[in-house]
Amino acid sequence: MTSAGYDELYREEQFEKYKLALNVVGVCGTVLDDGCGTGLLLEYLKSTSKLAEVKLYICLDLSPGMLERAKSRISMLNLRHLAELVEADAENIPLRVKSIDYTLSFTVIDLVDDKLRAINEIDRVTKTAAVVTSLKKAHSMKACLPNYGRYVGETSKDYIFIRFVNKLSKGSDG
Repeated sequence: MTSAGYDELYREEQFEKYKLALNVVGVCGTVLDDGCGTGLLLEYLKSTSKLAEVKLYICLDLSPGMLERAKSRISMLNLRHLAELVEADAENIPLRVKSIDYTLSFTVIDLVDDKLRAINEIDRVTKTAAVVTSLKKAHSMKACLPNYGRYVGETSKDYIFIRFVNKLSKGSDG
């Protein structure tokens, strides 16, 4: 089961991505963790005091095993008042149009079948900004995201893109 050893295998790698991306964009309001896995991002946000402005944190994942681990982490972090769990896939996000202030999607795009649909879903639900990362070895972003947003850097294994939705409506991607 992937969820059992996920944190031990990927914590350092994931935290490297979080740090780089969240130095460029902060989060506030309603946040969607698209592909939340075991909830490592929520732990990172709490440990770096970046949850102060967050009103609702939605953990979305297709894997019941990952969501169970995220639920345990939410309890351990004493964040049950802030977080909600949603079992769904990134290609069919069950949320209203522009209901999310910030979407954070770390290394999910490489795991979905229809990458363009997943990106369109992020755009549909997000009203301020979205962070999307793609593995360098897969780098599926090249094909479906030539103009997705601003490339903001890379870690040892990933490329990081940020799309500022409110600026896009004015003709710029930030």
